[in-house]
Amino acid sequence: MKTFFSIVSIQTNPISTEKVVMGVLAITKNEIYFDYSKSKLGLLDKLAPAKVGIGIMAKNTLQQIKQKVGEENKALIKGQTKLQFEKSIFSKDYISYLNKYNNGILHFSEPASLPFDFTAEKFAQYYNNFVGEIAVVEAKKEIVTFAKKIKPAFEKEGLDEKADLKFTFEPFTFNGILKETNISLITKNGAISAIQTVDFSLGEQTVVHHLYETLIIQKALNVFAQKANTTVKKIKIAFEEPDLGTLQHDLFDLSIQNYKNDFDFITPDILEKETEMISNSNNIKFSEFLLTLES
Repeated sequence: MKTFFSIVSIQTNPISTEKVVMGVLAITKNEIYFDYSKSKLGLLDKLAPAKVGIGIMAKNTLQQIKQKVGEENKALIKGQTKLQFEKSIFSKDYISYLNKYNNGILHFSEPASLPFDFTAEKFAQYYNNFVGEIAVVEAKKEIVTFAKKIKPAFEKEGLDEKADLKFTFEPFTFNGILKETNISLITKNGAISAIQTVDFSLGEQTVVHHLYETLIIQKALNVFAQKANTTVKKIKIAFEEPDLGTLQHDLFDLSIQNYKNDFDFITPDILEKETEMISNSNNIKFSEFLLTLES
């Protein structure tokens, strides 16, 4: 999708249709850029004396747009997704609609496409050209996802020689497993030990399903260990605590409460130490242990 932009203006004289350019809105597939002139806001009441309170009304509307842009950008970064334009007020069609039919205080120009990759620097250039001021563009902050944060823990040198990573439990090998089910890490050194990663920032159904599956794995391993004349430790659940006051944190609290006797819950820093210890141990892969049972 090409970047498109719209010039945001305010009509100060309904007779001559004179407009004051207040800001620029630019929309890309990964980020929305918007800023407006604070200095021009202070002059609106003088430029349009017939429109009492135009400065306050314009300020409120522009601030609302700024806030909505910020919320949309945060959602884009956190979700690591592209903007769903057909569902967004920042779609090209909607801006075009505002250009034709909106009778509010702001006027949006017909959105124009740009045939190149848009950046914060490009936005500052366009803002300066149309508004005549220097734009203050906040740097896009990268939100490190849980998966990205724990990735180095599973990339320890030699870890894949001591443990199976993303091991798949087959239903015909393990009692209680009804379909192929994966676990993040499993190894053996005396007892069988395993680590499962659970991202509590995902949807409720996804998290619940993942925990249910891990509980089934734990029970299947307990049965397997008895038959194989060995022992199994409680599966360690690697997690990152969600933000307080969120639905994800409510689910996290409920999970800890209900599964504290079934699993050991560990934070990413503990996970880092666990995989480091396994890398430097005499552990063997769980899959290698299975081969010894067949011989």
